[in-house]
Amino acid sequence: MKKIVSVITLLVIASALVMSAACGPKDVPSAEIPSAGQLYKLVAEAGKLEAMTSVPAGDYLDIYGIDASKLEESAWYMSENPSLNADEVAIFKLSDASYKDALVQLLNDRIARQLQVAQTYSPEEASKLEKAEVVSAGNYVYYCIGAESDAMMNVLKTNIK
Repeated sequence: MKKIVSVITLLVIASALVMSAACGPKDVPSAEIPSAGQLYKLVAEAGKLEAMTSVPAGDYLDIYGIDASKLEESAWYMSENPSLNADEVAIFKLSDASYKDALVQLLNDRIARQLQVAQTYSPEEASKLEKAEVVSAGNYVYYCIGAESDAMMNVLKTNIK
């Protein structure tokens, strides 16, 4: 009798396990990457950025020759007074990954031009630009310029995989 009860108990437990596995979630979605605007907010907090302004997409698309058809979303912020402060954050999510290298080059060219200008008016601002690095990860291309650029870049590296 004990054997029959043990076998029945094992069968009940086994079928309960099978049913709970069948009814449970099939796959747990991985954490979503925040939007470019949300990423900027996280970066701004980490970088202690003040007095930043959003750069309208129309401005940077035209001025720097960025192909809007290759972008899914973007956020570009710079100091409200760029003649005194080189702080800047640019985050681009690409809809066309083949555009990644071209965008990295465009952004590196921009930073190089900004560095030339900053060297004439502020060694401190120039040093921020010298540390700047354009990073591409997945479908994202981004950079951060500021006194806390390491902390800002770490926020992006942590959130974009």
